[in-house]
Amino acid sequence: MTTSRTRRTPLLIAGGLLAGLLTLTACGSTDTDPSAAVGTPTTVTSINGQQINLPSPGKPTAVFFFSVGCGECVNGVRSLGVAATSADEAGSEANFLAVDMDPGESKETIGDFMEYVDAEHVPAAIDQGATLSRRFGVSALSTLIVVDADGTVTFRATDPDAKTITAELQKAGA
Repeated sequence: MTTSRTRRTPLLIAGGLLAGLLTLTACGSTDTDPSAAVGTPTTVTSINGQQINLPSPGKPTAVFFFSVGCGECVNGVRSLGVAATSADEAGSEANFLAVDMDPGESKETIGDFMEYVDAEHVPAAIDQGATLSRRFGVSALSTLIVVDADGTVTFRATDPDAKTITAELQKAGA
């Protein structure tokens, strides 16, 4: 039995609307429990081939979860870049990582995005298999977490500014 084009169209439209609604919900959601622990260390490979350990021995890490297609994520990644520059200039012992939650986005697209928001100096990685987002309990785009050197998430917020990121890294031992 075949389904006529007119009967499939409402289903396709409904499916598209649902997908769009889920995307909007993900961009605007917040995670509120900052006290998750990571457990065993994970090594992440950035889009440039750099190996990054989470947790990082002796250093807290600010991790921002984003997607190139998320408009709200622009300011969050930009703030992460500003915080990384400030930490570097101050000699702070902290790491930074931008994690793209969309495994379909290419390294080139992510690199262009990082350059566009003036955060090309921050390592970026693709969350293959949702490994990091599951590990840290992140279900919303534009989420920043701070992980201390012991692997405990000490801070979680949506789109914090650079001052907040820097302050929370200091609280976590930077």
